[in-house]
Amino acid sequence: MSVDQAVRDRWNNCGWYQLTALRVQEADDDGSRFTMAIGPEHLQAYGTAHGGSIAGLLDAAMGLAIIGRLEPDEGCATIEMKLNFMAPVMPGEVTATGRVITMGRRIVVASADAVLGDGRIAATALGTFSRFAEAAA
Repeated sequence: MSVDQAVRDRWNNCGWYQLTALRVQEADDDGSRFTMAIGPEHLQAYGTAHGGSIAGLLDAAMGLAIIGRLEPDEGCATIEMKLNFMAPVMPGEVTATGRVITMGRRIVVASADAVLGDGRIAATALGTFSRFAEAAA
């Protein structure tokens, strides 16, 4: 099952994604792919992306990878997330890929990697998510 254009538009147009320059590129049964344009607003005092910016990117990649496997009336929320940072993220584009590791009736475990333009993994995350029935709009 692929995430339809309406879901992608909903995610791409939400306030957080607009604020942080996150863009959904793909989402389906195999996972998700996001890009983030790292600009001056994402940088900490050393001139590299703040870890919180990368954490938000990885959280989103895991979440949408899960959404790609849920029923249309379901959503998910992060219960916990562990991150490891391996390389600094400089201004420019970073790509994150998310994938589902295991999908239970109530709990889902997913992972995501933030990859630099040269192919190096800058950060990796493992998250636990709760499935829930999404309220009708």
